[in-house]
Amino acid sequence: MNLFSNPEIIRNARIQLRPRRMLIAGGLSLALSAAIVYSFLHNADKVPGYPGSLLHVILIIQCIVLVFGGGIACLHAVQREKDQNTYDSQRLTRLSPWELTLGKLFGPPLMADFIFLCFLPAAIIGAVQIHASWTIVLVTYVLLILGAIVFDALALVISLYLRRGTVTWAILAFLYISYAASSPLWSATPYFHLGPIGPFALLELPSQPSWSTADTVTQIGPRSFTVPNPFHDVFFGAPVHHALVLPFIYLTLLAWFLLAAVRNIKRDPENYELYTPAQALGFIYYLNFIVFSFFGWNSIQDPGISSPLVAQSLLLGLNMPLFFIFGMLVLRNRVQVRRRLHAAEAAPSGLDFLWPVPYIFAGVIVVGAAMIGIVEWKHNPALEWSLAFAIYQVIFFAVWLSVDLLFLQWMNLRRGRHPLALGVLALAVYYVCVSIIVSALHLNDRAFTAILLPTPIFVLKSSLWTTQIAEWLVALAAEAAVALFFALLCRRQLAELQPHPSSISMNAPAPSASPGSASPSASL
Repeated sequence: MNLFSNPEIIRNARIQLRPRRMLIAGGLSLALSAAIVYSFLHNADKVPGYPGSLLHVILIIQCIVLVFGGGIACLHAVQREKDQNTYDSQRLTRLSPWELTLGKLFGPPLMADFIFLCFLPAAIIGAVQIHASWTIVLVTYVLLILGAIVFDALALVISLYLRRGTVTWAILAFLYISYAASSPLWSATPYFHLGPIGPFALLELPSQPSWSTADTVTQIGPRSFTVPNPFHDVFFGAPVHHALVLPFIYLTLLAWFLLAAVRNIKRDPENYELYTPAQALGFIYYLNFIVFSFFGWNSIQDPGISSPLVAQSLLLGLNMPLFFIFGMLVLRNRVQVRRRLHAAEAAPSGLDFLWPVPYIFAGVIVVGAAMIGIVEWKHNPALEWSLAFAIYQVIFFAVWLSVDLLFLQWMNLRRGRHPLALGVLALAVYYVCVSIIVSALHLNDRAFTAILLPTPIFVLKSSLWTTQIAEWLVALAAEAAVALFFALLCRRQLAELQPHPSSISMNAPAPSASPGSASPSASL
């Protein structure tokens, strides 16, 4: 189906782009832009440069309208239909999930797109005023529109899961995410060389005189200062312009968000599943590829900045919330397990007892192997590094995650109200209490402490590893024994949920009566 003939887009266009509404919105936008243009042209001699210039101000307004206005409209795209009890009729239409997703993605932000276009004449005047490069201005607008579409797709995915009373919190969270993704604070570290990916970070792009990634030198009196180029990224040690990186990140993120929306938009809200386990694992691999590509691998060659062991611990720490969230998303509750067992009509397999350990191990081992391989390639041989300890650290990380997720899986299979929330609370209380005791006793680098807390793995030195190999192997074995214990508890819960042959026969449908025979209820 052609995008312009999509019924959902046409419906939103008829609602939002009525002549009266367009006249009011366009008149107000043009009046505001005319006032801003007159103000800047009247005080052109007082404009210090691009920051604070006419083009800069217009870009800020357009970015707010496109990102915030369009994103909030997409947040209401599905949630408002659910509140008005019209979403079920849309799910039953002949539109495919892909067509319905495109309609929800491009239909609700139409008014924001129209207001965005109303400010373009003022932007053109601002570009002429500061003699900006038309190529850079054009790339800025292309990336701004593409970035806004990515955030609209994220808002659409969030809208699928919104319920009545949660829209305000979702809007605040979306605004914070949009701002945080555009803030340079998260990338201002020697370990990561990737600029902000939010659309608001593009507002400074027209100020660049060329596509060079070199730093600029500013002369103030007798002293000169070097100003770092904010669009200078480092891809595996090679400099690259940020404007070349953003299209790849935007398009790949858009593909992941559209995948989540397409596979859920026509489902019943009770059966939403963001990704399959394999797809979620692929998303983790994708995020790790981004992190590994722009990680400061050159910094681990400098003993004054970092070391290979610190770099590996930092990367494992970044993966900790990713794999924990992934494990939480794939946990199964009692209803899901019972349906699965009834559909299979067979005893639980070993994969059911260990769920979700196989996916966790597969993900951690692949990520850890890539991590160790790059460190082996990039690290300075003179710095402290142990391949055996690096492998042990990855395996222990996988086993420790498996213990926590097996515990939560066991809690989720138990009877009671909100068993998973109770399990997460118990796990949090446990780690807080143990961390306080370990810190008070200064036992952060002891092998037996790793049985209770994973902190020693992240602060362990290769010198302690070589002198206490046996103790650390015992700690790993003890952690594996705890994982096996929780796996047996999950097996016991699965045995209780397994259907008996008698219940299967009783739940089997009764044979239908012949057309010529009367049923007992009919005779009565």
